[in-house]
Amino acid sequence: VSDAEMPESAEGTFVQRKTLADVEVTITSKGTFRFEKGRFFEFKTLEPMPSTFVATPTNYSMTVNGQTTAHPLKNDVTSVAKIFEIKEVREFVKQVRTEPERGFPEKVTVDFKNGDRLAIEMKR
Repeated sequence: VSDAEMPESAEGTFVQRKTLADVEVTITSKGTFRFEKGRFFEFKTLEPMPSTFVATPTNYSMTVNGQTTAHPLKNDVTSVAKIFEIKEVREFVKQVRTEPERGFPEKVTVDFKNGDRLAIEMKR
């Protein structure tokens, strides 16, 4: 996804389904997202467990149960697909697909090397 094709900003809701291959279980999460090109990408999970993930051009953080962990970034993750290129994540990722392939995605599918699968549907 080229930056030129991304909107300046977007916000909406998401539904995320993670299928765990080992136990054949699918976990569904719902929440909201906000995006500002070149500034940040925020996923706020509301259910089943509240959490917030924020990526900026210089770091990313995860807040769960009032505890925040932050890490520096060496690559820009201000697009959904690029989140899975974070150093701590990419070694587990087999493939990332977005639909549509250009502009802001409505669907992101991630296949992990262990057989797990993540599908995120976003509605602006």
